[in-house]
Amino acid sequence: MLVKPTVKSGDWISFGGGTFRKSAVVCTVYKDSSIADIEVVYLDDRDRAINEDMVWKNDKWEFRHSGPGGGYADNYDRLRSYVSQLRRGRY
Repeated sequence: MLVKPTVKSGDWISFGGGTFRKSAVVCTVYKDSSIADIEVVYLDDRDRAINEDMVWKNDKWEFRHSGPGGGYADNYDRLRSYVSQLRRGRY
């Protein structure tokens, strides 16, 4: 069993598998939350920036709710810098 990775705002993570493998930028790290561990932004298949809460479960990052269900990150000023980082790319 893997230990939950330590992440901070601005870090990159990967999630999903197979054809749904995605990269995301960590926006928020929740401290002592039983609801979610982090909030991330990622690009969906239509190139829209989505913000979503995630949890560390079964040795991987997973959406807090089953299946995508986040909001449009471009609508939130607080996420602007993370969306810019995401669109610039990981490398």
